[in-house]
Amino acid sequence: MKTKWYFFFLTMIAVSAILYAWLGIQEVKPVKIGILMIGENRYEKFTGLQDGLEDLGYSRPEVQYRVMNAKDDEERLSKQIDQLLIEEPDLIVTLGGIETQSLKKKMDQQHKQIPVVFAGIAAPKELGLIEDYKSPGGLFTGINNYHESISGKRLEMLTSLVPEIEKVHVLFDSKIEVSKLSLQETKAAALTLGVTVVPCDASSKECLNTLWKNAGKKDAILILPSFRIESLTDQIVKLTEEKKIPSMGLYDFEAENGLLASYGASFHSQGYQASRFVSLILQGNKPADLPVELPDGIRFVINQQTKESLGVTYNQDLLYIADLIHPEAQGGRKR
Repeated sequence: MKTKWYFFFLTMIAVSAILYAWLGIQEVKPVKIGILMIGENRYEKFTGLQDGLEDLGYSRPEVQYRVMNAKDDEERLSKQIDQLLIEEPDLIVTLGGIETQSLKKKMDQQHKQIPVVFAGIAAPKELGLIEDYKSPGGLFTGINNYHESISGKRLEMLTSLVPEIEKVHVLFDSKIEVSKLSLQETKAAALTLGVTVVPCDASSKECLNTLWKNAGKKDAILILPSFRIESLTDQIVKLTEEKKIPSMGLYDFEAENGLLASYGASFHSQGYQASRFVSLILQGNKPADLPVELPDGIRFVINQQTKESLGVTYNQDLLYIADLIHPEAQGGRKR
């Protein structure tokens, strides 16, 4: 009798172990996250997102990323969004303004209900992506990178950094709403500062040609938000190097590549900050209830090599508060 109970007990243990293992396998269902990026420059946001989620305890097997890189092609981006909506991931992370606006339009048309986190865009309320910053409503929330609002501050910092500047060529994109809003902010600041600004529409192929012809001594270049302008970084760097004129960008990678300075939240930090929103949504929170955040930090970066090569006089007080970077010595991306 004891022998029968002994074998029965062993059998129950074995069945329980198998059942527990089977249930465990069933529970490990990976989360599928769609990633939309207009071009390669924004990959650093994706890296920041991955790093943030790993620090929050999400291991790679638990999360599957479906990365869509449009290679700076808006038609390809549109097709990729259609494909991603067919696949219906658990959540979508957009890495910029053009990606977010295009996705919102498609989701509205197709009546899709997928939570979306934007990893850094400017003026989301003004663009109609959310109802309010404290209570976004709908399916979208994330990071307001504040680029439109600090465009005037960038102009002020550029002209204060190099006091001899008399005219600033402002690169904007007439096909990007945030870029146009940023131009308005810049013009308003120019009136206060008494600085001459000359807009240059980067959506036209003539823009850079015009700059090559017209940019001269005591001129400078200020960059406004646009994926198109991001893709022209190397050409802009070459122009500023040959003309020896100061320049101010939005992102630290632009300064790393050779612009004199940048002022804004880095791509990596925006992606890292967005990971908190992703985690909260995966825990059951709704995007509509998660307030949009401003960047955790904004960096003022100066490229040391570019600074030394321009042959201009600098405001020492601003140099003191800047992060001086040495891209070549640090293995940076200057090309």
